[in-house]
Amino acid sequence: MRATTLVLKNISRRKGRSILNSIGLILAIAVIVATFTISSSMETHIGEEVEKYGPNIVVTPDTQSISIPYGNVMVGRSTLQENHLTKLSEIENAENIRTISPKLFGTAMVEGENVLLVGLNADSEVYLKVWWEVTGELPVEDSNEAMMGSEIMSALDLSIGSTVTINDSEFKVVAALNETGSNDDYTVFLPLHVAQGLLGMDGEISLVDIGALCSTCPVEVIAEQITDAIPDVRATPVKQAVETRIKMVEQAANFSLMLASVVMVAGCAGIMNTMVSSVHQRRREIGVFMSLGADNTYIYKIFLFEAVILGLVGGVLGSALGVLSSMIMGPLVLSTPIIIQDIPVFSIPLSIAISVVACLVASLYPTWRATKIDPVSALKAI
Repeated sequence: MRATTLVLKNISRRKGRSILNSIGLILAIAVIVATFTISSSMETHIGEEVEKYGPNIVVTPDTQSISIPYGNVMVGRSTLQENHLTKLSEIENAENIRTISPKLFGTAMVEGENVLLVGLNADSEVYLKVWWEVTGELPVEDSNEAMMGSEIMSALDLSIGSTVTINDSEFKVVAALNETGSNDDYTVFLPLHVAQGLLGMDGEISLVDIGALCSTCPVEVIAEQITDAIPDVRATPVKQAVETRIKMVEQAANFSLMLASVVMVAGCAGIMNTMVSSVHQRRREIGVFMSLGADNTYIYKIFLFEAVILGLVGGVLGSALGVLSSMIMGPLVLSTPIIIQDIPVFSIPLSIAISVVACLVASLYPTWRATKIDPVSALKAI
């Protein structure tokens, strides 16, 4: 009788026990598939969320002349030309740039007080800094409208609609930036071109904040392309956003895979128990085969083929359970929607291969025991 037929008949006789003893293996494979799936989805979705919170590339003049601090950036009298920004559309990964927010820094007299003045495109800046809470309407480009930081509003006793004098020019306060706990609270914001004219710096900017989508390429690559495209600038990638995303995903994945390895050991123990039980129950059957001339190779073929079948079944069931659980648990527990496209192509065949290898390893000892059965003793028990 062919070894394949023997194995299939044996499994069919005790399929309930085989599946029961394979639960650990099935759960381990499910955890592995779910980990790969959720990690892949989390990397995409977390990356998209992290990239929304502020710039991840800062472009400044390539100079050592610095004097004015603004957030984590030091800027001074050195500037770059605004018209050079058109070259950003020519870089290789231009489609990854979602927001460009140029700024001009300077100081101005506001009601007799020397304050930090920032010229910007308000719409771009608010889109880039989603944590900003603005009361009122954003200043319109090329208009004598101003947005004030919370401390400026309080110190000068201003309100929305007030008129304020900045460097001998009259401006209407149309918006107030709520408290941020940063330099922005002490800043006067004007439309970029208006600020350039007020400071006598037409066509000049101090720096450019860039929000880049980095799911398909490293932010460092985009920074290098910007440096190559625009002369005399330094594009600095703000790596914290990307590093935070990577560490979060890696830590969660490593913990899940460690858990899967523990469950895998339990699953292998279950498979070994199944195979040992099979050897014990089939002592007489094995003795008959050996008395009829079956050698150790034939015995190994029977039990290792059975292990392969158990591994394939466990891998397929575990993969299906892993995909199903990730699609259910992702939105409920992690607030991360999982779709079929999020499943990494390699995860299912890899998990099935791991399942088969685990079953083969677990079956080696029981199979070795089967080859040591004395056919005479086995036949006497018939």
